[in-house]
Amino acid sequence: MRIHRVYCKSVSGPNMKFALDNIQSHHLIKALRLKEGRVVEVFDGNGSSASCEIVLLNNNKCELKRISDVNKDYEPHRTLTNIIPFIKTNNFNYMIQKLSEIGVNKFIIYKPELCDQSIAKKDLEKIIQKSKDIIINVCKQSGNNFLPQIIHTRNLDEAINLIEDDNNKYVFDTDAEKYFSFEELGSTSSITTITGPESGFSEKELDSIKKNNIEIRYLGENILKAETAPIFVSSIVKNHFGKI
Repeated sequence: MRIHRVYCKSVSGPNMKFALDNIQSHHLIKALRLKEGRVVEVFDGNGSSASCEIVLLNNNKCELKRISDVNKDYEPHRTLTNIIPFIKTNNFNYMIQKLSEIGVNKFIIYKPELCDQSIAKKDLEKIIQKSKDIIINVCKQSGNNFLPQIIHTRNLDEAINLIEDDNNKYVFDTDAEKYFSFEELGSTSSITTITGPESGFSEKELDSIKKNNIEIRYLGENILKAETAPIFVSSIVKNHFGKI
């Protein structure tokens, strides 16, 4: 019988019994139609997980009891960070889903200067919250016990300032002169990649990239969509890490 997975930070806490939030409870009760006594795997998003028994179901409320030791996964030595723009909502959600499935460790989201008008006036915090829900669902399905971190910044400058100093940094742009090769990734460093929106980087953003001495690379003759480019390059990087 398949063991279903559910997300709850409390699984690694001091209490053996704990309650799920409304969203996770609703999923177990309404979508999966699980009953009291069923065992599920619960992960906390920080690498810990445990087997838990459903001890109470009441409307949208679900309580669990931990019945195994808490297992702790090791944090990865090499990480992949994507600095990606807000783009059209459906495309953005698709991009977040696929990048999470590939195993991106951190997302830094920026609002591009050449922003698509369909999202220019939208509440970007709501889009970020939807992204967090997508990430949780991906990790439930994939077996990943670490939720990728997601950070919202106002612009590309802010996003670049959050890059770890020891990361190798690459920007991907159709006007770049040098082709990207996994051979330059080395064997130990973590990687940060930066991609632009549908309309490309603005002159101000390109100046910021150059000022920060970030390597600019080209992905090939085919022009990739804004949501496809980070998926393509993330697949190359994670394959190089041996994690895909």
